[in-house]
Amino acid sequence: MIRPKLLLAILFCAGLAVGDAWCAGAAQKAAQPAKGGWSVSEVSASPYDPAYAAYDAGKYETALQLATEAAAKGEIQANALIGQIYEQGFGVKKDDTKAVEWYTKGAAAGDRHAQFLLGVMLAEGRGVKKDEKKAADFFEAAAQQGHTLAAYNLAQVYVEGWVRPQDMEKVAYWLNEAANRDHAQAIYDLAALYRNGAGVPKDDAKAVALFAKAAASGHVDAQVEYAVALANGRGVPKDEAAAIALLRVAAERGNAIAQNRLARAYSAGFGVPADRIQAAKWHILARAAGDSDFKLDLMVISLRPDERAKAESLAQAWRELTAEAAR
Repeated sequence: MIRPKLLLAILFCAGLAVGDAWCAGAAQKAAQPAKGGWSVSEVSASPYDPAYAAYDAGKYETALQLATEAAAKGEIQANALIGQIYEQGFGVKKDDTKAVEWYTKGAAAGDRHAQFLLGVMLAEGRGVKKDEKKAADFFEAAAQQGHTLAAYNLAQVYVEGWVRPQDMEKVAYWLNEAANRDHAQAIYDLAALYRNGAGVPKDDAKAVALFAKAAASGHVDAQVEYAVALANGRGVPKDEAAAIALLRVAAERGNAIAQNRLARAYSAGFGVPADRIQAAKWHILARAAGDSDFKLDLMVISLRPDERAKAESLAQAWRELTAEAAR
């Protein structure tokens, strides 16, 4: 489905408690927002709408027929579904222009999902001339009706300051709206605002609570940040064991920062028994993913040939298991 552009990337560094080993540096790259423009909670349709039920079941021709009949009866939610079918090319020839026509009908009738989807098309210039100002207007119209992704995109509009003046208080407001509806990336970004005091009063405890919430939802960068907070005891009671457990979860998911911090933990014996081979394994993986660390490079160089071979073997085994799991 739709993947809204990620425009908001607020980066920061957590306070240091153990040398520079526990600086998370936020995400190694801007994390991706939640995928998908369609969800039952965002559409003005009954959960038992037959057209949407057919669509979810992969019966696209039936969905198109039912939605077309519903649209003819004035059921505004059907317009967005027809637009989605044409935009995705499900059961029909892909046609962004037709998708925009149907989104426009739904948006004019006040359907929040159609307003959001039309905003995305305008922002990206698909099926219609690119117009970020109009896109922002449609995101706001949908957000005012409680559309989660529209609220998140509107926050991005205000942080960019291109088509509307930059306004960090409005960024915080709309991120909070999306966060209150469990949008993980919005929760993470809102935490960054509280950590930095941007658009909201600086509040480490609030930031950490939000990182914890995003981490619990599976947001990998939030898992790293919350682990750092636990390791430092910043905004939350210090808990080395919990920090290491969370870092391990993120490291196993392939997060290079978590892999690097886990390597440092094993090297220093922080929260785990010191283990140079495990430290080398995670450093090898982190470095390959772009997170270099001179001190750990020196540690690996100091290993005996058999120790280094063991670490490289463990790293390769991890790669193979990860590749197999992704198939």
